[in-house]
Amino acid sequence: MAEFDNDEMSRLKRFWAGNGSALVIGVVLGLVVIIGWQGWQWYQDRQAVKAADIYQQIEPALAGDSVDDKALETVERLKNDYADTPYAADAAMRLASQYVQQQDYDKAREQLVWVSENAANEGVAHIARVRAARLLWTQDKPDEALSLLDSEHPAAFDALYAETRGDILAAQGDREGAYKAYQIALESLPPDIATRALETKIADNAPADAADAPTDSNSASS
Repeated sequence: MAEFDNDEMSRLKRFWAGNGSALVIGVVLGLVVIIGWQGWQWYQDRQAVKAADIYQQIEPALAGDSVDDKALETVERLKNDYADTPYAADAAMRLASQYVQQQDYDKAREQLVWVSENAANEGVAHIARVRAARLLWTQDKPDEALSLLDSEHPAAFDALYAETRGDILAAQGDREGAYKAYQIALESLPPDIATRALETKIADNAPADAADAPTDSNSASS
């Protein structure tokens, strides 16, 4: 038994002599990764709490008809220092809405473009991009709006992008282009979304030799 124990101990010593350093380094690196991740999570949580506190200070102004210089500076602070939190994007989106109400479309679009490029939430970013495209259309810049809608986006947003494209093309008198865009939008809609509005747009822009406007089983629930 003693000879067996000595043999095993010798093997262990030889293994440790050849691999001990690598094992220690591996353990240390693993601890660094774990501690680093926990530290990052703590930092992110701390940033979110701070951003929430700052957002609460300007929420009444964002809910009103206009914001003062102090509120504007606070929105910029959120965008500069807390861009990774949802509060920065939400503040910019709401500020853009106020600018739209004031018909200050350039400033509104500036906020929306920032959100589209910086929002932590992908869905919010794409909504902001489509709204920016609609503002360009409102400013009589349809080509720029259509170019913005050419941006890559997940399939989940195909309907939103395609319907907006259809609206712009229809306004330009491009019935064929609008018809195709609306068809794409209709085909991309989730099954539980009402379709009547899109079907109406399709019917309004259908070519003369097209069959009856497409129907969808969801329209009964619209």
